[in-house]
Amino acid sequence: MKRLPLTLYIIFLSVCFALTPTGDLFAKDQSQVRFITHPLPPFSYIDNDLLSGFSIDIVQAMMLNTQQTANIEMYPFNRAFQLLKSQPNTALFVIAKRPEREVNMKWVGPIISSGVYFYQKRNSGLSLADLEDLKRVRNVGVVLGNADSTYLDSQGLINLSTDKYQLQSFKKLNYGRVGVAPMSELVMPFLAKAADIDINSIERTPIKLYDSTLYIAFSNDTTDEAVALWQQAFDELKSSGMYQTIYQDYFPTDTNIAKR
Repeated sequence: MKRLPLTLYIIFLSVCFALTPTGDLFAKDQSQVRFITHPLPPFSYIDNDLLSGFSIDIVQAMMLNTQQTANIEMYPFNRAFQLLKSQPNTALFVIAKRPEREVNMKWVGPIISSGVYFYQKRNSGLSLADLEDLKRVRNVGVVLGNADSTYLDSQGLINLSTDKYQLQSFKKLNYGRVGVAPMSELVMPFLAKAADIDINSIERTPIKLYDSTLYIAFSNDTTDEAVALWQQAFDELKSSGMYQTIYQDYFPTDTNIAKR
């Protein structure tokens, strides 16, 4: 994928946001937010020892807009999620907004949406039509503590095989160590590339888990004023066209979500 140089983003943002008041408003707000993320290509990953990805670019662009500077930390999802719930003034991205989480944190976005489907190894011999069929699969690969894992556990699946990272689950699927694994339709091609696995060796089943809408989640003690300002920063990315520019850099063949 050909990435736009960060300097072009900075120039673009400087022009777009020169007359916006968000940075001045943040200067009056004393809340310093700690930003954390988790490995999930193409949203967030390490490339040549640098944090990269669609959501990384979005958050860094928001920081430029607000004139805020903060290091972004990366942890396995479950650890990042526990930090969000236990540490003050903390923000985790990207994370699915699910009913069981909604009241316990504050939300900025939506950043992006996609369908989550179950995938299996091509020619595996499995015939799957619905969630009930998954109960007879030897094991289902999920990420420890994420929305997919929590939901499937609530549906009575006792055959969940957990990993720290979705890339690990994807590799297990390819090697036949798990029968199926749920993945975002946007994420799956990037996992195949990161694992150096032929994308045609994995196929999507008819089972759709749900539509997943991803946000930045802030700890509940973050002030409403600070959250509102970060939402304003994101809204300005959308209205300026910068969101669409970043989106097309990662997903050049898909224009539907960028138009939302």
